[in-house]
Amino acid sequence: MVKKNVFSKGKNLIALSLTSVFLVACEEEAPVVEKTYRPVQYIKVQPIGAVLTDTFSGVVEADLDANLSFRVGGTITNRLVKVGDQVKADQLLAELDATDFQVSYQQAQASLQQAIANQRNQEASYDRVVELYENNNSSKSDLDAARAGAESARAATTVARRQAEAARLQVSYTKLRAPQACSIAQVLADTNEAVSPGQGVIRVNCGACAKVKVSVPDQLINNISKGDDVVVTTAAFSGQEFKAKVTEVGVAATSGGTFPIEALLQGDCPDLRAGMSANLLFNFSDLTGSESAKRLIVPYLSIGEDEKGNFVFVLTPVSDGIFRAERRAIEFQAGSNNGAEILSGVNSGELVATAGVRRLLDGMEVKLLEKPIVGNN
Repeated sequence: MVKKNVFSKGKNLIALSLTSVFLVACEEEAPVVEKTYRPVQYIKVQPIGAVLTDTFSGVVEADLDANLSFRVGGTITNRLVKVGDQVKADQLLAELDATDFQVSYQQAQASLQQAIANQRNQEASYDRVVELYENNNSSKSDLDAARAGAESARAATTVARRQAEAARLQVSYTKLRAPQACSIAQVLADTNEAVSPGQGVIRVNCGACAKVKVSVPDQLINNISKGDDVVVTTAAFSGQEFKAKVTEVGVAATSGGTFPIEALLQGDCPDLRAGMSANLLFNFSDLTGSESAKRLIVPYLSIGEDEKGNFVFVLTPVSDGIFRAERRAIEFQAGSNNGAEILSGVNSGELVATAGVRRLLDGMEVKLLEKPIVGNN
C-alpha cells in the first residue's frame, strides 16, 4: 500500500514537470509584436511674419538645356564634338550624309534653269504676237494665248525657284550647328547611326549662368515675386553662398500643392553643373510687423470636415519621437490663395498634420517625418 502511494506521487511529479517545461517553451516561442506608428507630414503653425527665412531644396539646371536634332533624316557621317567641349555660336557639331539632298538640289537647279529658259521664250513669243496684233496681222485669240503662255511660264519659274531654295535648305539641314555658346552635355547619337527628323543627337547646356529650380508651398508663394534676391548654397561648394534672382514664379500648383520657382545666379557664376542639388534661401523679414504677417495660415488639405464641423489634427508629444493626434474643432476663413486663415481652435507654435487627415483617428499615436512642409523648426 505504501509502494502504491509513492508510485502515484512520482507520476504526479513527472506530469507537473512536463507541464512546466511545456509552459516555458510556449512562453519562449511567443512572437514579439513590435508596435508601429504611422508617419505623418506636418506644419508648425506660426504667423506668416514669424518665418523670417526659409530654405527649399532643388536642383541646378542650365539656363538653356536642349537636345539638338537634325531637321532631316539620314546617316551621321561626322561628329565633331565630344562631351565637355565648349562650342561657339553657329559652330558645326555634326553632319549627315548629304548625297541624296545634293542630287535633289541639282535637279531642282536644272528645273529652274529650264523654267527660266521657257519663260524667256514665252515672253519673246508674246512680244512678237503683240507687234503683229498691232499691225492687224494677228487675231485677238492669238494675243490672249500668247499672254497666257507668258504668265504661265513666269508662274512656273517662281515655283521652280522656290523648289530650288527648298532643296538648298534641305542640304543645309544636314549640318547641325550650335544655337549659341554652349557646353556639350551629352552625345545621344554617334557616327554611322541613322537618325530621323527631330531625334535628339547632341544635348547642350547654354547660358552664362545656371539656374536653380525649387518647389515652394502655397503658404508662401504669394510672398515671392519675380526679381526677388535669394541666396544659393550647394554641397559642391560647402560654406559658400551665391547671389541669385527669382526669374520665374509659378502661377499653377503642381502635384502635391507646391509651386515651381526658378532663380538665376548672378555676378561671377560658380561652376555649378546641371543636376547638382542646391538650396534656395528666401528672406521674409520684410513681412514682420504687418497685419497680414500676424495671421495663422494652414494648408487647406490639413482641414477635415464631418457632421460635427471642420477640424484639424493637432500633434502633441507623448514620448521621444512619438506624438498623439488630437482632433481639434476649428473655425477658419477661406478665400486665401496661400492657405486657410485659422480664426479659432489652434494656437501659434502647435504642430498640425497636413496629409492623410482622413486616415488619422483621435488619439492615434504617430511619428513625424523628418522635415515639416514649411520652416526648419
